[in-house]
Amino acid sequence: MITEEDKDHIRRSWKLVIPIAETAADLFYKRLFELKPEYRPLFPDNLAGQKSKLVRMLAFIVKALDFPETAWKDDVAEAEDLLLVLLALGRRHDSLYRVPKEAYGSVGEALLWTLDYGLGEAFSPPVRAAWTAVYKAVSTTMILSVKAAEPDRSLDPALGAGQAAIDHRMNTLGMSEVKAAVNASPDPISKGAAR
Repeated sequence: MITEEDKDHIRRSWKLVIPIAETAADLFYKRLFELKPEYRPLFPDNLAGQKSKLVRMLAFIVKALDFPETAWKDDVAEAEDLLLVLLALGRRHDSLYRVPKEAYGSVGEALLWTLDYGLGEAFSPPVRAAWTAVYKAVSTTMILSVKAAEPDRSLDPALGAGQAAIDHRMNTLGMSEVKAAVNASPDPISKGAAR
């Protein structure tokens, strides 16, 4: 679950990413292809458009965190509905781009590495945990969208395989230690620390 504190960590850290967004996108794809060189052919030769999409999607996700809990019954334009956007994005990644569900773990690892590298000390354990929670929610929604399009098939294998890949990558990154350190660590973002 994404808490109000998580949302605050995401918003404040994103403000630090905005000035370095182009570099962050460069770092993200460099790291992703270091982790999984076999994913490079899934992308166009010129990554400029893809990098722009990545930054816009992250900005959209951060903005969606501001959707007030009390507005659940309000009409939302489809283009502003995070759930609908993620469901469509998940299906496109599967059907059009042929992205394997196991890729979500490597993408999460590349994203967290990029944020850590770009934000330095400002990417504290609570901030890392918040971004991890958001990424898990986003990736799980995208993974489930593929199986939801096939109602005669169980969602359990898709969720299990995708979540297992994500959990494995998060454990590889030491996320179990991060969860324990969340309450014990001061938050340098509130002090404006950044690399």
